[in-house]
Amino acid sequence: MMKNEVLIAKMELRELVDTFSNLADIKDAKSQGELFLPDGVLEFQIGTDGEVQKIEGREALVQAFAATINPCKAVYHISGQQTVAVNEDVTEAQGTAYCQAVLVNEEDGKDIITTNYVRYTDAYVKADGKWYIKRRRTTFLITDKHGMNEQI
Repeated sequence: MMKNEVLIAKMELRELVDTFSNLADIKDAKSQGELFLPDGVLEFQIGTDGEVQKIEGREALVQAFAATINPCKAVYHISGQQTVAVNEDVTEAQGTAYCQAVLVNEEDGKDIITTNYVRYTDAYVKADGKWYIKRRRTTFLITDKHGMNEQI
């Protein structure tokens, strides 16, 4: 394994994770789904000991992403730290990334902000010269929900 290939892979994987968040912010669920392998898997759980839910396949992922972001008045992500381990032939990788995801929805005529502090635990695969998410475990570590103009 050449060091330059690993460094390039890590930069490409950072771009993949950031692109996922950017696409959520512009409500482009279809393009988010295309970042996953066709048989990609999304697992999600509330808290580190919560029950794990699973969505499999690109079409189901796109529907799930759209159901989450399309109703929102605004969506805003901030990507945080990321660590990645790349295999020897630079075709697979494992990674952990953190994200703050803010969703603004209307409830009973009021704007409500839900801020999720999330850890992504990912498996990546490089296919046809491009990195894809094979499996993503989304763990909602902390959720804060309040009215738009309320003090926290």
